[in-house]
Amino acid sequence: MTSTFKKINDSKYFYTVVSVVMLVLALILRLYKLSDIPRGLHVDEIGMGYDSWCIAHFGVDRYLNSFPMYLSNYGGGQSALYCYLTVPFILLGGFTPLMLRLPSVIFSMLAGIFGWRLVRIVSGKRASLIYLFIFLAVPYFTQAGRIALDCNLMLGLSVIMLNILEYCLRDENYGKKTCFVLLGTVTGITFYSYALSDVVLPLFYLFLVIYLIVARKKVAISSVVAFAIPVIIFAIPQILLQIVNIYGLPAIHIGPMTIPIVLNYRLDDIVFDQVKPNLRWTFDSLFRADNTDFDSFPQFGALYMFSLPVIAFGGLYTLTRLVKSVREKKIRFESVILIYTFSVLLFGLFIQGVTTYRINSAFFGLAFFIVATIEFLFARNRQKVASTALAICLMALYLIQGVQFVDFYFNKYADTVYPQRLFAEDPTDVYNFLDSQSESVRSRLTYVGGANEAYIYYLWAKEISPYEYDHNKYGNNGDGLKYSFWAPEPYDVSCNYVMYLPEESERKSLIGLDFKEYDFGPYKVYLHE
Repeated sequence: MTSTFKKINDSKYFYTVVSVVMLVLALILRLYKLSDIPRGLHVDEIGMGYDSWCIAHFGVDRYLNSFPMYLSNYGGGQSALYCYLTVPFILLGGFTPLMLRLPSVIFSMLAGIFGWRLVRIVSGKRASLIYLFIFLAVPYFTQAGRIALDCNLMLGLSVIMLNILEYCLRDENYGKKTCFVLLGTVTGITFYSYALSDVVLPLFYLFLVIYLIVARKKVAISSVVAFAIPVIIFAIPQILLQIVNIYGLPAIHIGPMTIPIVLNYRLDDIVFDQVKPNLRWTFDSLFRADNTDFDSFPQFGALYMFSLPVIAFGGLYTLTRLVKSVREKKIRFESVILIYTFSVLLFGLFIQGVTTYRINSAFFGLAFFIVATIEFLFARNRQKVASTALAICLMALYLIQGVQFVDFYFNKYADTVYPQRLFAEDPTDVYNFLDSQSESVRSRLTYVGGANEAYIYYLWAKEISPYEYDHNKYGNNGDGLKYSFWAPEPYDVSCNYVMYLPEESERKSLIGLDFKEYDFGPYKVYLHE
């Protein structure tokens, strides 16, 4: 074992090969069956995807806002960065689940690559390999990298931001304005990755400045200005968005860009009376499971339950290093990682409804704490044999659990976690079948039930122009399309019905009225002939 670690430290070739192999494995885990797992598309994936398709082909979102800097989605809002990143993939490969999910793969891999680089700089080569091992073994990194949700960009962007910050804080770079302009630019872009970053990032930089002052790191005014200018430029549209929606002002048009009116603008995401339940929900979101199966499974959690003491030890060890750095008046970047992770988790205590994806950018820091614990055990000189054995046992445990997770995810998840809340499958064959019917059938009103926001899956399947289906006029109910995206009872024999995963009682009721059932997998079509 000692000779192996000596190879890692002494052989650049060995270290590079092992790093590349693990990154390739991580990429395979993200690309394998990407179109099929998770099964179907989440309602927010397809909502973002349809807006991206509209922007790619018409330059407007589904509400006819020209190049919006924020999406209304179903009324509650959605960050726009993922939408714009998806545009070139849709233009190249079409409006498919694979194209929608590729940006998530890319930014997940960036979290792996830039995380590996940062850990290598902060803690050494061996620690960076341990990080890649944890990146492979921990469920959340794989799951978040395979679904097209806007919020998941924040993890990759925050790791890139921390890399640039580390470079800027080096003594030889501290006065270089270009470093801080780049840092400010990436920080500004991160504001557009997820709405909650508007609070997390200012909180982090506030704590960072306090740390730098306490550690007697001279804060150069020129560097602060160089950082602030791009941040302010990127923040202006965000501030205007708040003003427009809080005060009910008209949408603002800046060139081709729109500061939109969001239908149901959320002002209640930040709360101060749920700290106690949020502590429990944060614990569940990290180590058990939240209410979103696509982020974590109860039998594994996002990080595995046994990671709790490992993370706690690594976090406390990093905290002691922070205290030591303050006493020595010397900046240690692991302290900055701790501060960022603390900022995310602290803010998580004051948001409405903590879920795994809402605190996703904390996962790099949590993985870093796992690495810190294992690296501490490997590097320990006292009781070296016992410490090394414990470190190996921990890694073996992560390996065993990781293999079990991968087996479940790729071989069992699609069938056992089904139907999955807020997901629905491609209905293209259903609507093509209806279009192939006689005029008397096509002219009937068709009710579509069972799927959440079923209308958006129709717009995806038929690639309906936002000008053909005007959301501002029709909303989500399908008026004007001869479709109504709900299925009221009693059933009407003069109408058609499309049901997604219908209950047996619904099937019997329709068949009892002499509707003929046509089977399209999870979809059933009922025609009265």
